[in-house]
Amino acid sequence: MAIESGLDLVGALLIFIAGIVPAYLSFKLRGDMVKITIALTAFIVMHGIYHVVRMHGMESIADGVFEPVSVLALIAFGATYLGISHKKRKEVAWK
Repeated sequence: MAIESGLDLVGALLIFIAGIVPAYLSFKLRGDMVKITIALTAFIVMHGIYHVVRMHGMESIADGVFEPVSVLALIAFGATYLGISHKKRKEVAWK
């Protein structure tokens, strides 16, 4: 196994382990926080899949498909967070 494959394996494992917390919170939370944790979990899972695909030697698929999808999921997480925080600020301003 090449050093890159080993690093991708360790990275994928750590990423999937880190994804357990927001995935669990997605089931337990209610309201707008569910949207944020689902968006974060989607990013984490996509990034983990990127590492798994790369580990198996499919760099072109990993870099051409899963890396952009991972970036889009991260942007969606940021947009979700900004939208919800903006909505909360407007609610506070009206009180």
